[in-house]
Formats: sequence, C-alpha cells, structure tokens
Amino acid sequence: MILHIYGIPPAAFAVLDAGALRSSVAGEVPSIDVTLDNARGEAAGLLAVPPLRARAALVDGDDIIFAGRVQSVTLAAVATVHLEQ
Repeated sequence: MILHIYGIPPAAFAVLDAGALRSSVAGEVPSIDVTLDNARGEAAGLLAVPPLRARAALVDGDDIIFAGRVQSVTLAAVATVHLEQ
C-alpha cells in the first residue's frame, strides 16, 4: 500500500500498516490511522511540519482504500498519519 499526500510538495510513502477503518455507521467521522516507517527519519523529514488538511489517498494497486484529509501526524520510530473524510 502507498499513502499519497497531495501537499506542497506532494509525497508518497510505503505503508507499514493501515489501522481499522472507522465509518459513519457508528456515528463517527470516517477515518483511518496509517503507519509509516520512520526508522531512518525520512518520514520525519517530510512530515516535520505536518501537512494538516492536505488531501491524501491510501491506495493498494489501482484501488483507493481511503481518500480524505490529513488531520494529525505523530512522529516516533514509526510515523502515524490520521486521515479523516
């Protein structure tokens, strides 16, 4: 899976894990947490100033798994990007 963030500049990241998709059926805003490798600090370098509200798409091959906007970024050994529709 690849996470595309359409900020300035645009970026694409290989995804380690995509969390559970939370949907509006349960009364929540549709959202997902995406985990990126940050072992060498590459994600931190690109996401140090979080691209909040930037459009983003989680894709698997030709399939769009989730499309929304970046709501938060947490940087540690892994980077976690929280997306909401």
